[in-house]
Amino acid sequence: MSDLEIGIASFWDNCHTNDKIESLSGCQYDETIDFLKIRDYINSGSNVLEIGVGLGYVTKGLYDNKIKVSCLEVSSVGAGRVKDYCDQVYLTSELEKLPSDYFDVIICNNVVQHVVTDLLIEELKYVIRSLKVGGVFAVEFVSTVGVEDTGVDPSFSEIQNGGLCRTPEYLEKIINGFGGQCELVFTNEVDFDIVQGHHVFHVTK
Repeated sequence: MSDLEIGIASFWDNCHTNDKIESLSGCQYDETIDFLKIRDYINSGSNVLEIGVGLGYVTKGLYDNKIKVSCLEVSSVGAGRVKDYCDQVYLTSELEKLPSDYFDVIICNNVVQHVVTDLLIEELKYVIRSLKVGGVFAVEFVSTVGVEDTGVDPSFSEIQNGGLCRTPEYLEKIINGFGGQCELVFTNEVDFDIVQGHHVFHVTK
């Protein structure tokens, strides 16, 4: 791991250890499933990968609904928070362990805007590889006007605060390069610091 990756993992370990709810996603199961528009894709017995577990409410919701859920986490402490609900736990430092063509649904909410571009590209490569043909990868992200990608050389505070923006066109180009096809299922203008757009892709292959 690079010094940057170690620093990022340490930050999120600290957030999980100290239950810093201002930094960890507290999104509930139903609101997340409906916001990502994936309710029709999730059934009892589905294999689902959740990227970034936050406070674990979505992970537990999947488990409670008899869904076979695994997680991909930057923080080993965060992964430990939900391990009792998970079939498998993967860390972003070991992306190559993700199985190929395995998951029916992959969920990524409130994550992309915290990930620097080089690491995001590497993560997307393995995540898309792990998606089944006919499955769906639902990914939420944010954008800003006039800038394709602010994640190339961000400050550590921008990473922590989730201020890394990518245009739909830029993110789609990366995803297409790994064999994914994007459908924009949600977009909305917002006004929050530099963030001016909020989007959800459904990715298939």
